[in-house]
Amino acid sequence: MEDDVTADDLATDDDKKKGGMMGTILAAVVVTLMGGAAGAGLGMMQVDTISSVATKRANEVEIQKPSLAWDKETTVTRLEPVITNLASPSGARIRLDTAMVFDVEAVEDVERMKATLSTDLIAFLRTVSLGELIGASAFNHLRDDLNERVRAASSGTVQELLIESMVFQ
Repeated sequence: MEDDVTADDLATDDDKKKGGMMGTILAAVVVTLMGGAAGAGLGMMQVDTISSVATKRANEVEIQKPSLAWDKETTVTRLEPVITNLASPSGARIRLDTAMVFDVEAVEDVERMKATLSTDLIAFLRTVSLGELIGASAFNHLRDDLNERVRAASSGTVQELLIESMVFQ
């Protein structure tokens, strides 16, 4: 009757399973507590460093920044509206009203600079297709491209080109 299993044998198997499960739970709790203690210890070590950096930043003197992007020597002058054909589709036109921001002392002949910039804008806009001007970020790309061309055409004397209005037909 070796195949017969008694109640005592079953009880010992259940106790072994409980002991294995309790050991796993106990090990998980111990590892969690050790991890928490290690994290708290590292956090306490960092408190001094963080407080000294925060104190240093609070004691730094703030640099006075100008409230405007332009200074007193800077002025804004409107350019004549530019109307030109786009590269594609045929018959597509654009009207662009702009103004240039420049240093009064740096630009000697304002009218000549306005004419130069208008000519450059027309030349650039004739290479742009309508598809490049449609979309969420197309206006920002156009503005950046125009500002780069204006700075190059003016040898850096014109700081920015402001787009006042833009109409497509």
